[in-house]
Amino acid sequence: MKKAIITIIILSMPHIAYAVGAGKEAEPATPSDWLFRIINFSLLAGVLIYFVGGILKSSLLERKNAVERLLKEAEETAQEAKKRLAEIEERVRKREEEAMAIIEDAKNRGESEKALLIEEGNKVRERLERHAKVRIDQELKKAKDALHIEAVTLTMEFAEKKIKKDFTNKDQDNLIEEYLAKIMEKKG
Repeated sequence: MKKAIITIIILSMPHIAYAVGAGKEAEPATPSDWLFRIINFSLLAGVLIYFVGGILKSSLLERKNAVERLLKEAEETAQEAKKRLAEIEERVRKREEEAMAIIEDAKNRGESEKALLIEEGNKVRERLERHAKVRIDQELKKAKDALHIEAVTLTMEFAEKKIKKDFTNKDQDNLIEEYLAKIMEKKG
């Protein structure tokens, strides 16, 4: 901004000098006046180009280099961003694959655990059925034995009552004789 202001001031100097130097009313310009103006302008332009031209050229060159550097940095940043985006997308894809693998593994483990639990449940059921059958058989045998004992007891009581009722002394003597005859036959 300072350089622009200085350039405007320097370019307006010949007009100021001309206005101060004339001091007369406006007269038509003569060829010598034009020659003076042209020489004055040429000298001013030459001085400006000599002093300001190098500065202007170097500042424009610096600006050009800065813009090129910024464009190069922007391109490198864009390439780096694309590279990072590709890396992040790859990591996201890998994470998704890992998540899917974990889910699939959990499903498989769940299915195998389910099958194992069903198998264990069947084994426990079979063991309980065998145990219950053994218990039922034992209880049934006990009940049969108890019934058999009860039947034998009742039969003996009934037989005893019947014998007491129907068995006379004569029947008792006949029974003793038969028993003795059998014993004799076996000895003889």
